[in-house]
Amino acid sequence: MEVISGDGPLSQILFAIVLVILVYFALSGAEFLYSSITRMYKDRIELFPDTIVSGPRMYTVVQNPLIPESKTIYFSDNQRSGVEFSYALFINISSATFTGEKKLYHILHKGYSSLYPLICPGIFCWGDENKLRIFLNNFETWDNSLDIENIPVDKWFHLVISCKGNTQYVYINGNLKMKTSMNNNSPPYQNYGNIYAFSGRKSTINKNITASLATNPLFQGTHPLTSYEFAGPIQGMLSRVYYFAYALTYTEIQALMNAGPSTKINGPDMTMTQSLSDTWWTNRLGP
Repeated sequence: MEVISGDGPLSQILFAIVLVILVYFALSGAEFLYSSITRMYKDRIELFPDTIVSGPRMYTVVQNPLIPESKTIYFSDNQRSGVEFSYALFINISSATFTGEKKLYHILHKGYSSLYPLICPGIFCWGDENKLRIFLNNFETWDNSLDIENIPVDKWFHLVISCKGNTQYVYINGNLKMKTSMNNNSPPYQNYGNIYAFSGRKSTINKNITASLATNPLFQGTHPLTSYEFAGPIQGMLSRVYYFAYALTYTEIQALMNAGPSTKINGPDMTMTQSLSDTWWTNRLGP
């Protein structure tokens, strides 16, 4: 009977096989670790981690990866439900924003600096009432939009805009405020444009030269609008603005909200409070 020794050919073959297996698992583990770290980096982007204040300055997050200071957003990849992404942010809108005019005041958008037609997402506040208008371009129309009524004024609130497939979700202070399908169930039209906060750009989009507005309920009825009028930035603040390349869960949204606005202010000094609006759900102003 042959005795297997350390110098025998059989033991050398076994040693080589074991070595190959160990190297394989080591390389696989390293690849998995690298992929996980890369995915984590791409899946969550800090756009504005500090508190920023509206004023004459427009804040821009550059998307060109060739520019060193860019914070490039990566689209969702291989999600089972289709396109997924989320934006989370704290907003504090001053009562001085409300001029009584039916105009849109800028909070944040991704797309062209000129606003129209690339706005995905676009977050604005109406000037005649405490109501947000949120745009999410899709392949059907640039004007896929919805309104969030009775938002808190002169207090911080947490907003999450999330997309999963052809469905859009809006959360206020961790609670689902609205869930709707996009126009004609068309998926969102993501873009490679920069991200802008507090844009001072003023422009008017008229119904008579923009055919897609003809089907918008705001431009129909007994007192229809004849145009969208973008009138510059709100008066207020933003804080902890994040992008995620997937649809956030309730647990993740709650964790983001519990963090509160950042106490580090970038911009003109304004009265800073950590308190969130705690009456939005109890004074019947919410849904």
